[in-house]
Amino acid sequence: MSESDALNMFYRELSELYQLRSIAGLLGWDQQVLLPRQASAARADQLQLISSIIHSRFTSPAFVRMVDQLRSQDDLLGDNDRINLRETVRELERTQKLPATFVAERARANALSYSAWARARAENNFKLVEDYLKQNLELARREAEFVGYNTDIYDALLDKYEPYCSVAEIRPLFLKLVKELSIIVPQVKSKLGDVPKVDGKFSVFNQEKLNKKVAEDLGFDFDRGRLDVTLHPFASSLGPHDIRMTTRYREDNYLSSLYSTMHETGHALYEQGLPSELAGTPLAEAVSLGIHESQSRFWENIVGRSHSFSIYLHRLLDQFFPDEARRLEAHDLWRSVNSVQPSLIRVDADEVTYSIHVVIRMLLEESLIKGDLEVSELPAAWNEMYYRYLGIEVPNDSMGVLQDVHWYSGMFGYFPTYVLGNFYGAMVYDVMLDELPLFHRYVEQGDFAPLLKWLRDKIHQHGMRFTALELIGKISGESLSEQPFLNYIRTKFSL
Repeated sequence: MSESDALNMFYRELSELYQLRSIAGLLGWDQQVLLPRQASAARADQLQLISSIIHSRFTSPAFVRMVDQLRSQDDLLGDNDRINLRETVRELERTQKLPATFVAERARANALSYSAWARARAENNFKLVEDYLKQNLELARREAEFVGYNTDIYDALLDKYEPYCSVAEIRPLFLKLVKELSIIVPQVKSKLGDVPKVDGKFSVFNQEKLNKKVAEDLGFDFDRGRLDVTLHPFASSLGPHDIRMTTRYREDNYLSSLYSTMHETGHALYEQGLPSELAGTPLAEAVSLGIHESQSRFWENIVGRSHSFSIYLHRLLDQFFPDEARRLEAHDLWRSVNSVQPSLIRVDADEVTYSIHVVIRMLLEESLIKGDLEVSELPAAWNEMYYRYLGIEVPNDSMGVLQDVHWYSGMFGYFPTYVLGNFYGAMVYDVMLDELPLFHRYVEQGDFAPLLKWLRDKIHQHGMRFTALELIGKISGESLSEQPFLNYIRTKFSL
């Protein structure tokens, strides 16, 4: 086979694998948004089958031979071809280590576990999902052993979401962060004083309109995506022109849904900003979940909890919730959305304590993976960690160990990417402020296009051209550190 024939077949196969993964993604999206409860077993069978097909196609001898031929002809490839081949090889080497039977078993188990989690959370009963979680945990351990690791089993799982990152590298940064935040929290609370609370009943209909207006203003193209309702908010890319977001609503607090939507909009803007003409190749994929979370945390917090955004948001409240607009001035609104208070729910946590929620989860899942903590002990361990780190008592499972979907979907190793997103986002913001001196004027006016264009140019367009640390280093000239995020918090609250 000639080099050009091999390259054409390589891209054709990547394209078909992309379509198959999009089908699997659509099945997963539907499971979390529309699927009837009694259909969960059938959906698990469907996900098991499509996962097996994808694994078989990706690891087929014919595709492996094609990849090997291209690797031997590296000097004949263009720069983009080399990057696409490099990242495909990296994924292929990991995937080849996973037996087909294991991949099928994992897909089905994760799907059934999700459905059990939804029931357990609704009924506030961890016991209903405990056995499913045990199976997910065992599958995660087996996966780690299949793919291998140097010294820490957790690295094998973290690598799925944050390639080239190790727990030995990030754990010290995370623990230093928590130590500093424990000092900052009372300082911010003292600085803000008594903070106005959201008060009233806010129709879901108007919340939906507000959320869509904000998402559209930020730059989300609703001709290439949609916003729906689910139990646990997420964003899903089903194709370059099919980016789907979800949120959830509380009639007593419009801000909860708004900031959830802004978080998912950050993810969606990243996906809509990837080069669509390269869809199906690594150059049209996000570089890592940490960078992905930097985009969601940037829009949700750095933009969304800025004083300038509160001025913009206050104008929208005049339109959608006029009573609230009359009750709160823009500055009071800023104080309200920046209230710092240890709380139970991660996705509703304030910007300062949020990372503590994540570190708790990372420490717990490390203990689970390494066998230092049994699944049956998890609720008590969760509650103890929340009291130790945040000083609050967890009243029930739904507000504790059942609040997040990740472990019940088999996603062990994901949580650290949220804190990495905070780190990366702060590093990006430092540079953006220098290069866009009118940043806050743009935000106040609701003109988010200059911010989005900057992110498109600096991050989105590159896909997987660089590693996460290479990309951040290229933008900021700095290495990974907790200090830019801490400096951002201290500057914001004038500490």
